[in-house]
Amino acid sequence: MSHTTHSQRKLISEKWSRFWVPSPISHVSGKFSSVTNFTLFVLLQFALLTASPVSAMSSRDSRQEPSSAPPLKALFITGGVYHDYDKLAPYLTSHLSGLINIRFDLVTNLDKLSSEHFADGYDLIVYDFCLDDVDPIALDHALQVGHKGKPTVFIHCAIHSFRNSSKIHQWEDYVGLRSKFHDAFGPFATQKVTTCNSIVADFPENWKTSGDELYQTIKVLPKTQPLITAKSPVDGRVHIVAWVHRYGRARVFATTLGHDSETAESPAYLRLLANGILWACDKLDNDRNPKCR
Repeated sequence: MSHTTHSQRKLISEKWSRFWVPSPISHVSGKFSSVTNFTLFVLLQFALLTASPVSAMSSRDSRQEPSSAPPLKALFITGGVYHDYDKLAPYLTSHLSGLINIRFDLVTNLDKLSSEHFADGYDLIVYDFCLDDVDPIALDHALQVGHKGKPTVFIHCAIHSFRNSSKIHQWEDYVGLRSKFHDAFGPFATQKVTTCNSIVADFPENWKTSGDELYQTIKVLPKTQPLITAKSPVDGRVHIVAWVHRYGRARVFATTLGHDSETAESPAYLRLLANGILWACDKLDNDRNPKCR
C-alpha cells in the first residue's frame, strides 16, 4: 500500500482547501457538503500519487540505453605497478556500468592474450594497466585483434606500457600517440580543443583535476584527433590528454587521465570514459545518445 509523506500530505491539504466550497444544499444537511469535499480529496490524492512515478521516470538519464537492448560486453584488462588497480579497476567498471548498458569481464593480468582468440565474444577491449614487459606473442595478439577492427579504449598507463618491448612503436601506433614521461602528480586544468566530437560534448570547458599525472606528448600520429589538452604547470607546454583515432579497422579512444581516485571519482571523467566506450563501439550518435543495436 502506498503511503504519503508529510510534504505530500501538506501539499494535498493545501490543494484540497482550495476546493472546499459551501454546498448549495448545506442549509438542508451538512452531510452532502462533507461527502462532496471528501470525494474531491480522494480524487486529488489519487492524482498526485499516480503522477509521482511519471515525474521520477522523466528525470532519469536519457542517455541510458533501453533496458531491452543487450548490454555491450567488454574485456577489461588491468594490473601492474605504481597504481592501486585492485581498487581502481572495480570502481571504474561498476560506475561505468551504471552510466551505460555494458557488462565487464575484469582480468588482472595478460594471460588471456596468450590466445589469438582472446577477444572473441567481446564488443570492446579496455586496457588499463601499467606494465613494462610483455610476452611478444601476447603483444602480437593484441595488435592483431585491434588491427582487425576490435573497438579499443586505452586508459592512463596503458599508453606508457611495454616500453621494454622491441615492438613498442607498434603498440604506440595502436594507441595513436607517443609518450614516455609525465609531470609529477599534481593538480592541473584541461581544455577542450574540439566541439565536433560527441565524446566531449558534455565535458566541462575548463575541467580541473585535483591530482593526476600529466603525460607529456612526444608525437601525435597523423590521423589522431585530439579532444582535450592540458597545459603543464611545470613548464607551460601543452599536452594531449584525450583523443580518438583509427587503428586498422578499429575505432580507438584513449586518455592519459586516471592515475587514481582523484580523477576517477569525477562524474565528468566517468562520463568521458562512458562516451569514449560508446564511440569506440559506434554506439554514440551525434546527440550523445546511445545507439540501439
